[in-house]
Amino acid sequence: MPDEQIYAMGRGEDRELDAVEDELLRLDPTGDVVAEVLRDTFDQLYDGQHTGRWSFEQLFKTEKTHMGTLVEINLQRRFRFGGGDVTDYRIAGVQVDCKYSMREGGWTLPPEVIGHLALVVSADDASSRWMAGLVRVHEALMNPGRNRDAKGVLSAAGRLCVRWLWSEHGYLAPNLFLELDHSTRDRIFHARASSGAQHGQAKVNELFRSVQRRVIRRAELATVAQQDDFMKRARGNGGARTHLQPEGILVLGHQGDDPVVARDLGLPTPQKGEFVSARVVPCEPSNDFDAAEIAGGYWRLAEPSDPVVPAPVIPRRRKADATSGG
Repeated sequence: MPDEQIYAMGRGEDRELDAVEDELLRLDPTGDVVAEVLRDTFDQLYDGQHTGRWSFEQLFKTEKTHMGTLVEINLQRRFRFGGGDVTDYRIAGVQVDCKYSMREGGWTLPPEVIGHLALVVSADDASSRWMAGLVRVHEALMNPGRNRDAKGVLSAAGRLCVRWLWSEHGYLAPNLFLELDHSTRDRIFHARASSGAQHGQAKVNELFRSVQRRVIRRAELATVAQQDDFMKRARGNGGARTHLQPEGILVLGHQGDDPVVARDLGLPTPQKGEFVSARVVPCEPSNDFDAAEIAGGYWRLAEPSDPVVPAPVIPRRRKADATSGG
């Protein structure tokens, strides 16, 4: 490719690139699916349920290099891309290679990708940011240096040729443990139960006690509990919902009336596998604040100065009621 042609290909200048872009945007118009795959891939790599890890910096060097392979595999599984002959995928009938790097421009491109399209992806858990784009790889877009595997990276001019997708998205579901201050994080992970109780339950209790009014994702709960039955640790019948009820704290999930209560209180609405906690106090109905009707009374979010009142027990629908819509 002559130097004067080194620029980002516009629509109509590369029909295969256009076709792949159109297919990706058809499969994921908002970028939400790609963002979810990247979030899940970080969590998969940390494997917090078994290791207690929650940061990329806690991984071994060999594990960090595996991130790119997992991103490639997980995107293919989610979107059901066909396999390419010399590339990872075949999208809209076009061969496309997938390359991941923690930083923009760090994608290592092998010789066999020259002339083909590359889906380049970057994600940083610390900043909760990600980006993805398409580029037709040409020698003229590459830096002259190569590593021992003859792989190279795009030059500064080459990076300008990437056609970025989902530019209006760009964020990952945040990593709770990277957001918490050290003392709060330490208090959660070092919570200890009284004699005869499980430390995992004590940690989960402290998680919902210390982190309120924010969605707790499934992977975050698993990282704290580090037990096979970690979801049980958040629910009633001996879980955090039971333990924290005397402290006035509700633990809301995605089932039954919990999402309605969360919405009425002005809290984030938990999706499947998610929870949100908050301390509440009884109140009278008012237009001045959000309030939820629970078990025949009205409740609002508590202020620090409000006295502690045991939280209400949200009636659990019987299976027959749920299936009949009652």
